[in-house]
Amino acid sequence: MLRKDAFVPGEYYHIYNRGIDKRIIFKSIHDYQRFMMLLYAANSDQPIKLDNLINILHKKYEEIFSCDRGKQLVSIGTWCLMPNHFHLLVREEAEDGITQFMKKLGTAYSMYFNIKYQRTGSLFGGPFKSKNISNDKYLKHLFGYISLNPLDLEFPEWEGLVEKQNSKVWRDFLKKYRYSSYFDYIGIQREENSILNMEAFPKYFSTHKDFEDFIESYLSFDPSTS
Repeated sequence: MLRKDAFVPGEYYHIYNRGIDKRIIFKSIHDYQRFMMLLYAANSDQPIKLDNLINILHKKYEEIFSCDRGKQLVSIGTWCLMPNHFHLLVREEAEDGITQFMKKLGTAYSMYFNIKYQRTGSLFGGPFKSKNISNDKYLKHLFGYISLNPLDLEFPEWEGLVEKQNSKVWRDFLKKYRYSSYFDYIGIQREENSILNMEAFPKYFSTHKDFEDFIESYLSFDPSTS
């Protein structure tokens, strides 16, 4: 299916997709880890095969994120994996980079998932969705929106609460949820740091505290005053 608008190198996009019929696409920690490895390995102008790295070169999970992958197709600014969907904030770096990256990512993960769970057919509910982000205010907003998405799992009504007095509880939950780039912005060192290219995005957060203050203001926002 042809897209209405072509992607443009140097521009920012919110990319997202969910399982077909809103079905679960991450059933285990290994599924999340597979997708995170692909966020790194598939972001390459080279035909890198993750199975070869794991099964032939015997690369461990931690080693995948330091493998030479050539030039990046996109820069990833923030990301989040949820049980039945995912969000990415990216900047296109190469001509047709987003399309190539998402094709490699989606195909590789769908093949892995279908083989593992002995299923056939589409895993995702159609082509990935995208939104061009040309507004600086909205671009910054997405760092909060994507980072806080996991709260919906444990606190589904958190965003609509007028009196938001649970910010510490929510932040503590986010600090335990490994399947997003929240860890990377609060200064936790881990192999998955390599998924991001923060230099390709505006310097909204000069320090880890800047990011945490931004998240705190987002968590404390009173929707009744907007």
